[in-house]
Amino acid sequence: MKFKQVSKKEFDDFVKNYPVELQWNVSAISEPPLGSHNDFSQGKIWPDSMVTKVHLYDTSDYYDGKSPEYFILKESE
Repeated sequence: MKFKQVSKKEFDDFVKNYPVELQWNVSAISEPPLGSHNDFSQGKIWPDSMVTKVHLYDTSDYYDGKSPEYFILKESE
């Protein structure tokens, strides 16, 4: 599965218009923490269920002021 980086607006629109209800998850064991929306329909299991991911930088000095980075599942080509 491949993801493409998008703006916050594109990310929000993708989640809002996704055809099934998504489940949000945050993994704090990665650095930075990783957020993801998951589509568990049709028996999908993680990580194949991931349709978004967010690198949860928080603009703090710890992350050198870096902002969150948003990704959505890339459509099959």
